Amino acid sequence: MCLAVSTIPIGIISGIQGIRASMGLITLIFFVTFFVSLTISYFITRPLEKLTNNINEISKGQLEVTLSPSEIDEIDNLTDSLNRIMASLKLAIHKVGVKKGEIFENTVPAKESVLDKLPLVESKKIDEKLPEQEFDSVFVFDENANILDCNENMYKKLGYTKEEMLSLNMSDFDALESKEEIINKINEIKKTGSLSFKTIHKKKDGSPILVCENLQYLKDKNEFKAIVREDYSPKTPL
Repeated sequence: MCLAVSTIPIGIISGIQGIRASMGLITLIFFVTFFVSLTISYFITRPLEKLTNNINEISKGQLEVTLSPSEIDEIDNLTDSLNRIMASLKLAIHKVGVKKGEIFENTVPAKESVLDKLPLVESKKIDEKLPEQEFDSVFVFDENANILDCNENMYKKLGYTKEEMLSLNMSDFDALESKEEIINKINEIKKTGSLSFKTIHKKKDGSPILVCENLQYLKDKNEFKAIVREDYSPKTPL
């Protein structure tokens, strides 16, 4: 009996110590879990939420959004890719001359293109020759259709500065033909010496101009000259 009584305090003390050890372990687990949660939230969840919000803004046409780098390599790589996409998109918008709102607008029916309002025009040969005159737009280009030089009429008609004009390719303002098609035409001019046709030029703001264009091969320089005259009779059959 005495032995049993003497073991009671020891059992109670052992139980209390066990409870304290368990509480200590639970507390430690709680703080570790809390710390890990904060770390995940700070380094992963918040950057992802911020990136998601930024993408939503970009989808609405806000191309000036700044994407912040992340400590997580995968998120940082994604951010870099999005930054490159936005840079390419800005460059494309600048070259095409389209307003950002017209690209991202999804709450109204698509607007009829300005080009759609013009009569159907095919870029094809015409017999008309265009001797250069003072009011003509004139530019010089190489065999890859890159602009080498131009007169004041040319860049002002299209709404560019001369520096901007000299950074363009003919395909940047020709609304009907691709760069490949233009280069094929240039190769044809090398054989024939000149070529005249009607086409549509696209201004910097996106508005079209129906023009007559005469391309000439400057064999001694291995360059090409274009004489451009606005066509004021779009309904005239070609």
